[in-house]
Amino acid sequence: MGRAEDLGGAVDQAGRGGHNNEELAAMIAARQKFFGTENINSRTGEVRRDRVIFSWTTNATLAVSLKGRVILLDTYLNRLEVAPDPNKPDLRRTPISVDDLVQLHPEAIFLGHGHGDHADNAAYVAKWLNIPIYASPETCDVMQLDVARMAADPNTANGGAKLVPNARPVTCLPVVSRGSVPGSEIHTIKQLEPLACIVVFKHIHSGAVPTDTSFPSFPVQNIGDPREPDLYPPGTCVTPTKANGLQGCLGNPPFLTPVKGQENLTTTGFGSVAGSPGGPISLFFQFVLRDSHNFTFVWHNTTGPLKEGAGSDPGLPSPTVGAHLFSIMDALPQTNVEFGSIVSLGYATNGTRDAIMYQQHLKPQIYVPIHMTDVAAVSSSLEFKKAYVQAVLAAGGPRPEIRWLVDPNDFLKPMVYDPSDDRWDIDGRKKRVHEFCH
Repeated sequence: MGRAEDLGGAVDQAGRGGHNNEELAAMIAARQKFFGTENINSRTGEVRRDRVIFSWTTNATLAVSLKGRVILLDTYLNRLEVAPDPNKPDLRRTPISVDDLVQLHPEAIFLGHGHGDHADNAAYVAKWLNIPIYASPETCDVMQLDVARMAADPNTANGGAKLVPNARPVTCLPVVSRGSVPGSEIHTIKQLEPLACIVVFKHIHSGAVPTDTSFPSFPVQNIGDPREPDLYPPGTCVTPTKANGLQGCLGNPPFLTPVKGQENLTTTGFGSVAGSPGGPISLFFQFVLRDSHNFTFVWHNTTGPLKEGAGSDPGLPSPTVGAHLFSIMDALPQTNVEFGSIVSLGYATNGTRDAIMYQQHLKPQIYVPIHMTDVAAVSSSLEFKKAYVQAVLAAGGPRPEIRWLVDPNDFLKPMVYDPSDDRWDIDGRKKRVHEFCH
């Protein structure tokens, strides 16, 4: 396995180049949809190069433009349903199709971990665009199984069109060693150089542990809006499986005979197969712009019980490993914006404790919660906010500005940051940037 810092490279600002007029028009429309018409050059499709823009596309998935360089953080879409006829109103809860992700023309995909509610669609998008996926080696194994399955799919329900161009392996670049202990390796990824440094290390997937009586936890009522059945009645899932009620189209077996519009673009085994348990293997990413202020954001699509060090990775459970992960967060270049999972599998016993403990070490200026549509009941976002606001005040310590996301209204609403704003210039950060991004 090659080290992550030896992998990846730049592409042109408007995607991968070589577009014909129809492809260019589709890319422009997709980028306007995700990043806002006002931020896209209507002739070239370039995203403005003086801003960093994030667009939430359900759960923990984000489309990101870093000064015009477009990437995807996860590729899953909650409630992925067959799109209506173009002449009819789009009343889907999630008005996004997987082909929108393709037409966006990202230059790379980053997967925080391999579970289907994060890694579905990744192999499909990467194959059509010939772009790299950055993931754990175990998740990369599963990506190749996804390609093989899709290449062999006759897709007769849709006229026999190929799901993917061929069965050749997708470019999936492992960023940590196979079977490594969380926190035992810290790597950098060159995909966005010289614009940005990317730091990555393995952390711990969310999990339930006994109630921590030393932490001021407040219970989370994981309940959704009672209007959901009326506002967003389930449609036909793209994945040929039975819908999981109002919650979504997770693609859980058994698979059904597809009808028109249905395709199986999910990740095999919900991300874990025999010998490659990539599902829960979790990666923490920090992106540091190499500009005057070093605008910095982190993205972790799961939030683990690091205090107890509980998980399924090698060396766990271990509070010592968890403490080491916290020490890495303490040492990272100081964070301007944190996109972090507010939801933990331990919400029933410890509320939002784990998310707050990450913040106690990251000390972000702004916190944007993610993982709001899976595990969390759809439209339960404000219940998690209520518990978080109470707990973060009672816990003391950092209280970042929160920019709460509420599904589905905040899907595809561009979050635009000016990286040259003096607010992001933190004294002493240059030394940390040099240490991690030399």
